[in-house]
Amino acid sequence: MDSEYVFISYARADRAFVDRLSAELRRAGVNTWVDTQDIVAGANWDQEIERGLFRADVLLHVASKNSADSQWLAAELNGFLASKGRAIPLIIDDAGPAALPAALRTVQWVDFRGDFQKALGQLLQGIVGLRGASPLPPAKEKSKGYAFISFATEDGAFVANLKLFLAERGYAHWDFHTSKRNYQIDYSLELEERIRNAEATLAVISPAWKRSSTALQELHFSREVGTPVFLLRLIDPGPTLVLSGKTFIDFSASLDQGFHRLADEMADVGL
Repeated sequence: MDSEYVFISYARADRAFVDRLSAELRRAGVNTWVDTQDIVAGANWDQEIERGLFRADVLLHVASKNSADSQWLAAELNGFLASKGRAIPLIIDDAGPAALPAALRTVQWVDFRGDFQKALGQLLQGIVGLRGASPLPPAKEKSKGYAFISFATEDGAFVANLKLFLAERGYAHWDFHTSKRNYQIDYSLELEERIRNAEATLAVISPAWKRSSTALQELHFSREVGTPVFLLRLIDPGPTLVLSGKTFIDFSASLDQGFHRLADEMADVGL
């Protein structure tokens, strides 16, 4: 995106509000950058967010009960303020004021708890310098979100095919081995944030995966926070307590058949 635009920083649970806000801003002639709209399917989630963030002219920080404990949103805000410095807080529920980061507590917010259109008008006044002379064309959705991939490095060749599969279905991806890390955040907190906000966790099961204590923790946490989990058996790991009684998608005999079933299973849960 070469023209001026605003970057919308938000918790995934507030996506419905952000989708509406982005659409309304674009109708008013303001370009927006939203992860699910502006990351090309199959791209590295972190690199694209960083590129979108630091090229933005204004950051809109969506404050809510869902954003209160987000270490990742705090890192986005701090990085942006250090490089640009223009951020506008948006309050969307009663927990929003208390959820504001310290850096934004002295900045006038826009209150979306009441009349949406009235609040939108106030926001447009605040970003008037970025408003175009005419409405922008509707943005094409480029990514549905991202999948968290849990795997051992030994299974990297299969994961490369898995990422192509995700790209064909409109999903980006994040994994600990190849995605860019945010070293401003504790490792375990970053994993929690990534898994909690993912559309699904894809666990590539193999003996190497079984030997990884991190992979087992990723699986347990995904189930705990309700992120859909798909167990992809690449190589039989042998008897495994954490997998006992669980259904899996078998890739050991045929990759094509495995990906066909994975597509069906994802469609069954609305992905």
